Amino acid sequence: MEPGTVVWRETAQSLLRQKWLILGCILLGLVGASVFALAQTERWTASSQLVIGPAVPPALVGKLPSSADKTGPLGMDLPAETQARVMASPTLLRSVAKSLGLPTTDRTVQDLAAVTRVKAVTDNAYLVTTDGPTSSEAVRRANAIAVIYLKQRNDEAKSLLTTLAAQAQDRSKTANQQSKSLISQINEAVQRDDTQTAAALRDQRVGLATEARQAADDAAAMLKALTAVGTGSELVTPATTDTATASPMVARDVLVGGILGLVLGFGLALLRSHLTPYILTRDQAARAASSPVIAASESNRRRPWHRAAPELPQYEITALGAEASGALARRELNPRAFAGGGPGALLVVSASPTPNSAGIALAMAEANARDGRETLLVLADVEGTPVLEHVSGHEGLTDLVNEPAATRAIRARKLFRPGTVADLYVLPPGLNHEETAEAVGPSLVPGIVADLPPGYSVVIHGPAAVGRHGITPLAAAVDASVLVVQVGHDKEMDVARLTGALQFAGAPVLGVVLIGASAHDETLGIPLNFTPAESAAPPIR
Repeated sequence: MEPGTVVWRETAQSLLRQKWLILGCILLGLVGASVFALAQTERWTASSQLVIGPAVPPALVGKLPSSADKTGPLGMDLPAETQARVMASPTLLRSVAKSLGLPTTDRTVQDLAAVTRVKAVTDNAYLVTTDGPTSSEAVRRANAIAVIYLKQRNDEAKSLLTTLAAQAQDRSKTANQQSKSLISQINEAVQRDDTQTAAALRDQRVGLATEARQAADDAAAMLKALTAVGTGSELVTPATTDTATASPMVARDVLVGGILGLVLGFGLALLRSHLTPYILTRDQAARAASSPVIAASESNRRRPWHRAAPELPQYEITALGAEASGALARRELNPRAFAGGGPGALLVVSASPTPNSAGIALAMAEANARDGRETLLVLADVEGTPVLEHVSGHEGLTDLVNEPAATRAIRARKLFRPGTVADLYVLPPGLNHEETAEAVGPSLVPGIVADLPPGYSVVIHGPAAVGRHGITPLAAAVDASVLVVQVGHDKEMDVARLTGALQFAGAPVLGVVLIGASAHDETLGIPLNFTPAESAAPPIR
């Protein structure tokens, strides 16, 4: 299988494992969107469309003698975007508020401007959209904006044309008066025989007459244009009461909230899956231990705030131990141990304290003993929870610390206690809880195992770290090891370090017993590029 396929599969399974987190985010988004939507003030939207005809051409305005008289911008043919901004400006909306009987305060005008949108559809067509607390009020506002803008534009255009016509007429009258005043001056020049002056005055009089006629024509054109103001401007599509609500839009807000919740849930789930240091899947456990998962138990989903390892029921621990023992029956432990007739020894260890690893060690020892092989279970976890109540109060491993080396082997065999099944013997941790006994006791295990008669099968249970010597004392006494890994409790880095320490100490990890696997975890629990060892000797149970 390609590595990319594994990554996508693990990602999908991580999302499935955290489905309640995703569903919770979706529910949070839906509830938040519903509260937001229902808390909004009810508003209705209405739209009206108006068309604006030609007004005062800029060419006529340019005939004014000074820019100070170029008043009335609404009456001029302004660009479409400029007229759209004028319609939504506070100045016009103040007049709209006054016509609607609303207060003309700055706050009211600002609120009206906030809900008013004007769009230039074409060069002379505009769409006015506004909101109101009711459908009828929204209609009144949309129509009032269009009507008042058209009225003010027409009024400004008429005022501007009237001003332009009056000024043109004044220019015509002035030119005629100046032309009449030149007649007497021309006669006087003729009487003086001053033909040159008379000719110049006649030319000046002709210019004044031309200017007077031109001003009169301009005035006539402006008066004619005055009668056509507003003929091309009208409200072509008034707003009606058949409008849509703008707020609250519960369906839209809830849909958006659900989508945002889904995105948030996926993001948190992926972030949590990729940043969590804990082992969550079979593949993660196999990758950390560099060995396949040989037995696994499912459990309910773990809560992120609860990291304690739950204690499995006895029947489930027994089933896990039997399954792991059966899997190891098809694997090689140490061919040299068999060739030399020595005992096959196995270490069952966990990366962190758990109440289940000792029970699994006991179950594996029981499975070996039931197959007719004399088995010794060494409980080297001197601070662990007792797994056999009938031997927990006897002397044991830590009591051998003060025993002379010459008689230690004989004394150790006397401390073996009958186990739960035939051919099973147990060496309990003992009652000596002195610091020296607890630190040195596990280091005696290699010597005890070496002094066993041929044919013994040994299962040792110990903690991940023993005294100052780490896992080395227990690893020196065994041929191989099995890791017990708790999903959501053991960290991947800790399992990887323990695996490396066992490999370095000569007790390679043969498999992983996984506790708390998810029901949705369908991975095989086999490391990528894993090659099983070929059996070179009969397996042990």
